Amino acid sequence: MSSLLCLKGICKHFGYRKILENINFNIEPGEFVILVGNNGAGKSTLLRIISSLSKPTRGNIFFKGKNQREVFLLWLKKMGYISEETQLYGDLNSIDNLRLHGTFHEIRDLNLKIKDVLSKIDLINFSKIPIRKFSNGMKKRLMIGKLMLYQPEILILDEPYSGLDQKSIKWFKSYLYDFNKKGGTVLMVTHQFEQGVEMANRVLVLKNKKIQTNITTNGLNSEQLSSWLEE
Repeated sequence: MSSLLCLKGICKHFGYRKILENINFNIEPGEFVILVGNNGAGKSTLLRIISSLSKPTRGNIFFKGKNQREVFLLWLKKMGYISEETQLYGDLNSIDNLRLHGTFHEIRDLNLKIKDVLSKIDLINFSKIPIRKFSNGMKKRLMIGKLMLYQPEILILDEPYSGLDQKSIKWFKSYLYDFNKKGGTVLMVTHQFEQGVEMANRVLVLKNKKIQTNITTNGLNSEQLSSWLEE
């Protein structure tokens, strides 16, 4: 059986500057993997490559055993992505942003599901305001709402908790827990090591342009993670 996601020899160069060198790892269905590293290590660059927002200089990514480029539309429909970039249409309101997203994913009973999602992310009273007037935290909640609108197979998350208040963090953690418990797969970049170790079953440490550590979280704590990055 093929891995859900497989990276082989991924490299990323900007001119003569090497960001990533020979990145190799697999992610199996139902895993919750955290990717950690110091600022500037290339974590966000790697997630952008995995999510198809950036092309690697060399190497290949496989989704369910097939080259990601050959199943590009399928990958887009099965993958959910959150980063610091909003990926929202600023002149449209929340309803229209969710409607566009839901139409692409062919969601049934879309209007009812949009209303339900907006209630869960506490944006129902702001649903007709253009996104460009939203705070960063409100935009992040709407991005999470896009994930909740459909059922992706894998989530690619780059610091998803940043910009969220404590209430939003609590329900998003609950969403991730349920998503993973039902068989969903997660790859998440986070600096919140304690939460990451608590939720994940495996950790990847990105350092000096390569994956230096690939280990289960059994018996691992946040202090050990921090010490690996300091060495």
